[in-house]
Amino acid sequence: MASKKSIFDNSNWKTRKPRYDVAEAKFGRVLAIRMAPGDDLYGTTLKICQEKGIKSGVIISVAASLQKAVLRNVWQFPDPFPINDECRIFTPISGPLELLQMSGNITQTEKGDPYLHAHVTISMGRPEATCFGGHLVEGCTIFSTCEMVIAEIENLAFMRLMDKYTKVGEVYGIPMNGKSQADINKAIAKRKARPKPSGVK
Repeated sequence: MASKKSIFDNSNWKTRKPRYDVAEAKFGRVLAIRMAPGDDLYGTTLKICQEKGIKSGVIISVAASLQKAVLRNVWQFPDPFPINDECRIFTPISGPLELLQMSGNITQTEKGDPYLHAHVTISMGRPEATCFGGHLVEGCTIFSTCEMVIAEIENLAFMRLMDKYTKVGEVYGIPMNGKSQADINKAIAKRKARPKPSGVK
């Protein structure tokens, strides 16, 4: 029986050709946000970004209390990609809860829509200070308040592009520097055409 090829590139990361992307930019506007009881943490964050035109940004800080939460985690590796709901587990958690940490970014899709990708850590009072973490999805409802700071990233087309190997949206930053939309489209096409990493199916 033939052995399965790994879906991952397990070659030596110190000696293989780099495959990472780096784009430099600066912070622009800073949004200081307070959400109200009953707001959905994911949905309201995305709605604010849509209303304010934030398509390139980073979440600086968040503190909140929650009535309830739903967290998404990967529980098994896909074979082959993509990671889909068969590989994920959705965990509903009843409150009261404290949101201890939320990190993530705001990018834009190729259609120009803002896209929120964030992970959170929450704690509950009983059992004392038990913590949970995972990917933020709809279903995290604000209890008394949510205090959030988002910083816009200027002069950067921060894109969420479909990766042809992992088959999920991956980030790619394109410094604007006076680029036209045609130039940005060329950069997107070049990134999407990047050769398959060694060792990946």
